[in-house]
Amino acid sequence: MTAESTPPPLPKLAVIAREAGVSVATVSKALNGRSDVSAHTRRLVADVLERRGYPRQRLKQRRGSLVDVMLQGLDSPYALAVLGGVEDAAWRLGIDVVVSSVTGRTKNGRPPAAWLDRMSARDSAGILLVRTAPTASQRSWLTDRGIPAVIVDPRREPPPGVPVVVSANQAGARSAVEHLVGLGHRRIAVVTGRPGVPCAVERLAGYREAMAGAGLPVDPRWEVCGNFRGEEALRATRELLDRLPDPPTAVFACSDAMAAGVCQALAERGHRVPEDVSVVGFDDSVAGTHVTPPLTTVRQPWNGLGAAALTALLSADAPARVELPTTLVVRASTAAPR
Repeated sequence: MTAESTPPPLPKLAVIAREAGVSVATVSKALNGRSDVSAHTRRLVADVLERRGYPRQRLKQRRGSLVDVMLQGLDSPYALAVLGGVEDAAWRLGIDVVVSSVTGRTKNGRPPAAWLDRMSARDSAGILLVRTAPTASQRSWLTDRGIPAVIVDPRREPPPGVPVVVSANQAGARSAVEHLVGLGHRRIAVVTGRPGVPCAVERLAGYREAMAGAGLPVDPRWEVCGNFRGEEALRATRELLDRLPDPPTAVFACSDAMAAGVCQALAERGHRVPEDVSVVGFDDSVAGTHVTPPLTTVRQPWNGLGAAALTALLSADAPARVELPTTLVVRASTAAPR
């Protein structure tokens, strides 16, 4: 090993403790890979070592040196963005990531049974489930072996005892509708996601909360379901326009894909966006930037969800729910009503 590649001597524990803001005993535990040290604390110690030129790889890992990530599908830009956040955080901690996909292997979107045996053989430190969840028997298998699991953006109610990491869906939806109210809109419709999906339930609740807070009626006639699909949102918006005596001056779509369907239906009826009807989406996806005009939307912290999920997975005292804030992104699809 050359002099240039030789790391400097390990700083004194007291120095590391002072710069990391933790105790000397905690630093010692982190350096020796103790499992009762949270991922956040390990990262603080690792940051100090990196600043002083000491390789992160020399920081010992807790049980296993890798984590498993199970995605509902590799064709989802959202899931891949979450995975990017996981990989970035894992690199900082010197942990390897094994990625598996549910798509095409089960009919119910749940992890296949054989996956557990493979994960056990790898001595995985834990499992992150992105938009999927273990069955009751799989959850029992993980619990019996002391393997932690965290669910990111669950598609159904998570099993008891499994931490979840989500965006602030209700607050994000509320900010979208409050933006429309602030522009002067009073006839605001909503195109909801798939019934029973937690994020869809929360976004509809945010819409209703904002409407009630502005003193506007919460009327079921102004609510239609698009099931998170553009083509279904197109049909739902057509039905909405057919049954309302006066068209809405604004529509909140609970995903960008559905917002694209809303815009298509409005164009078919001769309504211009935003001159006649303002439209807001949710996700801040690539699809939203390709809509004409560019879509006002609610941005989800996809990378942050992945990083937060890994932190929770490796933490000795992970909270039951981690909720990250969303951001309203105002573009050209919203304006004051005429």
